[in-house]
Amino acid sequence: MRNYKKKLGQHFLNDKNIINKIVIAIKPKTTDSFLEIGPGEGALTTPLLDKIKDIILIEKDKDLMPILQSQYIESDNVQIVNSDILKCNLSEYLLGKTRIIGNLPYNISTEIIFKLLPITSVITDMHLMLQKEVVDRMVATPGSKVYGRLSVMTQVYFKVTKLFDISPNVFVPKPKVQSSYIKLIPKALPFRNNNEQKFKKLVTMMFTARRKMIKTSLKEYLDENALKSLSVNPKHRPEVLSVEDFLRISKYV
Repeated sequence: MRNYKKKLGQHFLNDKNIINKIVIAIKPKTTDSFLEIGPGEGALTTPLLDKIKDIILIEKDKDLMPILQSQYIESDNVQIVNSDILKCNLSEYLLGKTRIIGNLPYNISTEIIFKLLPITSVITDMHLMLQKEVVDRMVATPGSKVYGRLSVMTQVYFKVTKLFDISPNVFVPKPKVQSSYIKLIPKALPFRNNNEQKFKKLVTMMFTARRKMIKTSLKEYLDENALKSLSVNPKHRPEVLSVEDFLRISKYV
């Protein structure tokens, strides 16, 4: 029996019905190039292979290398990379428009999402397995209890769609949390000049003090009248601001 590594957040998909449902959701085409984050033992890789152009597998666990290499030794459209997704230079692998898939380790999934934000120009779309709680935050709307920095930063870069929830029972070993499958399609970025850095700074600053009124958090930059001119209620808190509100305010930070 394989020794699963808890520190790597390993939970391998082990249900053919769910795997088939995921493949259908991805809608692979023979012209598609893919990058898979954390392929594990290839549960999703294998059913995709004859439906796509090529795929790069980035797997951190060196003990999985022999399994993947022997499994795909005769597949000339598979490149296997033993690397930590958070440390590798993705621009080395994403040489053209690429579709990204993955069953992300839940303990670092948010870090991975933020690593992918700067390279959305070469991403066609992303289909990811994540902890349900994280997905709920990503798709949350203003005013929701779980709406926050992750919601705003994800939604400014991507059109985000939650596809379906997945039971812990389809994984080995079984996680203690529910999972969800999500689709992200990059948007045309709305930033000009240095506005992207200003936007990131604003969102981080506002949600670091999410219980403060907007006028208090922004007193160094905008007074109440200036906020009102931007159609922002100074007495509201940041969790009611839309992505568009943050974009308007960021020009003055």
